[in-house]
Amino acid sequence: MWSIGSPVKITRPDGSYETYKWQQRFISPGRDYVFELGVVIDEAIWAADLQERAFVRDGATYSSHYSNYDAYGNPGTLTETGPNSDGRTTTLTWYNNTDKWIIARPIDQMSPDSSVHRIYDENGKLINYNRDGVATAYTYDAQGNQATQIRPGDRHYSYTNYKLGTPQTEVQPEGITISRAVDDAGNVTSETNGEGHTTHYEYDRLNRVTSITPPQGAGQKIIYTPTSKTNLRGNLSEITEYDLSGRVSSIARGDVTTTYAYDAYGRVTFTSDPNSSMGTSYQYDALGRVIRITHADGTYQSTAYGFAHKVITDERGNSTTYNYRGYGDPEKLSLMSFQPSDPAASITLTRNGREQVTSVTQGNFTRHYGYNANGYLISVSNPETGDTVYARDIAGNMTSKQMGQSDITTYTYDGQSRQIAIDYAQGTSSIKNTYDKQNNLLIADSSTGIRSFTYNPAGFVITESLSIEGKLFELSYSYDENDRLKSLTHNPSGRVVEYAPDVLGRPTTVSGYVSSIAYWPNGMIKQIIYVNGSVTSYEQNSRLWPASFNITSPAGVDYLKSMYDYDGAGNLLTIRDGVDNNMDRTLAYDSLDRLVSADGFWGKGTLAYDGVGNLTQKTLGDSSLNYNYDAQNRLASVEGQRTASMNYDAYGNVSSSADNAYLYNNASNLVCVNCESPDKKVEYQYDGLNQRSSVSSAGSKIYEMQDANGRLRMELEGDQLTEYFYLGDQRIAQQVNP
Repeated sequence: MWSIGSPVKITRPDGSYETYKWQQRFISPGRDYVFELGVVIDEAIWAADLQERAFVRDGATYSSHYSNYDAYGNPGTLTETGPNSDGRTTTLTWYNNTDKWIIARPIDQMSPDSSVHRIYDENGKLINYNRDGVATAYTYDAQGNQATQIRPGDRHYSYTNYKLGTPQTEVQPEGITISRAVDDAGNVTSETNGEGHTTHYEYDRLNRVTSITPPQGAGQKIIYTPTSKTNLRGNLSEITEYDLSGRVSSIARGDVTTTYAYDAYGRVTFTSDPNSSMGTSYQYDALGRVIRITHADGTYQSTAYGFAHKVITDERGNSTTYNYRGYGDPEKLSLMSFQPSDPAASITLTRNGREQVTSVTQGNFTRHYGYNANGYLISVSNPETGDTVYARDIAGNMTSKQMGQSDITTYTYDGQSRQIAIDYAQGTSSIKNTYDKQNNLLIADSSTGIRSFTYNPAGFVITESLSIEGKLFELSYSYDENDRLKSLTHNPSGRVVEYAPDVLGRPTTVSGYVSSIAYWPNGMIKQIIYVNGSVTSYEQNSRLWPASFNITSPAGVDYLKSMYDYDGAGNLLTIRDGVDNNMDRTLAYDSLDRLVSADGFWGKGTLAYDGVGNLTQKTLGDSSLNYNYDAQNRLASVEGQRTASMNYDAYGNVSSSADNAYLYNNASNLVCVNCESPDKKVEYQYDGLNQRSSVSSAGSKIYEMQDANGRLRMELEGDQLTEYFYLGDQRIAQQVNP
């Protein structure tokens, strides 16, 4: 009678099932009655404790066995088994304090590879959490609110002035204080960050946010109806519509709308392309797993599930098998290998008891990964570079790194775990970083280039600069009320470039160079009209991939007209030249999507690869090259139309090739080419962001500034300043002064 109502077996529509076994635990003497079965009487009160639960799915069994229960129904041992695993056992202990009506608080979770230990105070509050030796401590005020949190590395956080469970004052390491105001409903009505900038919030009677006023820029207004939410900021509106089940049915952001459809189980069955009735469809099996993704052009990717594995067949019909290991839960699986259609490219992984990857093997090459007792990565062994060794502090920050036989690089952090120093060895300039109280980088200081940044109250960069050898280069950013880039000023020239962002923040002009920019609904550029009258146009296919690219002169003559065809996986198959069909190109790929043939104006072309993906042979018309690799998987030589042999330094960088020699610093930056040949020598310097700041050769020196995203913005050679202008990441113009 004690087990009445406890499930024994649950069978699902696809044939998978769960089984349960129970064991009885004495509660107290007395009679227990069940009237639903007539009159059944038990002379004691018992509880049903779960002894074993097993999931059987796709022929694989995932089992969890519970034993050594205490008097309160907490298991002391959990043993899990599953496919492709040796099983694992976890020992559990529990905090029970019946005087305070506290039971079932976990204390220890001990397994051979990992441990968790918790300590509670007399009120059952967690005061210490320790996972594999990495501990966080907590204290509480008289009302039971968390007063302090001491994170790994003795990093202290304090919380005071609570109101309805929310701390109104939070003090963090490095002198950062966050202040909040809380209303009588417990809503945060304002928050002031470490720099003293405040964001304000308003709420309706249902405690939903209705207004957000940032420290700079336009505020947001949020309007709710039973079936929609409208977010207004400046000239931008975002309207989210919901169906009768509360699911998102459409999102209209500006003039771009995406729609969604669902099945009876609430799973997404269709997502439209922007402003289109076409899109991507999804099909599921009885367990809610995706089995087919169908694209707008009718091609599809399918997934089949089996014994601890799945097979994904791509749009070209090529299949890859992914094999997993599991324990007691079929939803928690770890990848152990995958086998593409070419067996030579198969990859096998090994893992430790924490499920961390310890090795990856492909062909004859294996990469090894080592971890310390805290679970932090401390070593990597690669065929190409040998062993790389890392030291870590207790918070997991990397404090030193040595790659092969290279010198040791050390790293220093502040109380926010922000990297404040990098010290290289033997002549490589160190880097010192400083930050503001919003964790924004202010200065990256190197002897070969100081990078500086300033920010507006909303946290957006307003200036970034490079100072090197008495030269100063600066970019100044201006934003509209919605924090979209409006203009960029280059100094020392003072040239201002206007972008006139549209409602979605996309530039519609690059003043002085581009007069108009139009976009497809998915954000891809549709047309660029340059100030000289030239026009660049892009068309799309049903997959939203570029279908054509056309450049037209101011007189309407086609400079370039290319049309593109793809296979279902997105590989480019043909490039058809609308100006000169002698420039047409035809491409083909193997089952791993590697280019294997390329026919064009050069004639026939073929390419070949080894099992780990290295290019071994390339023939284009009458030109042929063979690529040879050494026992460490490094390119050793090239033979054929041209020849070259390669040597490498301790970092894996090419140190010599053909007639050139290359020297790198301890940051792996190229600092010199042909250092021993004065007539061929080229030297490079790098700034505090490890971006190139100068190039010297033949008695001349060119200073360079790249922006924080790595785009070259300015070059100075003598008195000649060259500036570069971009649309996104695409360089569209340059200006030489004088």
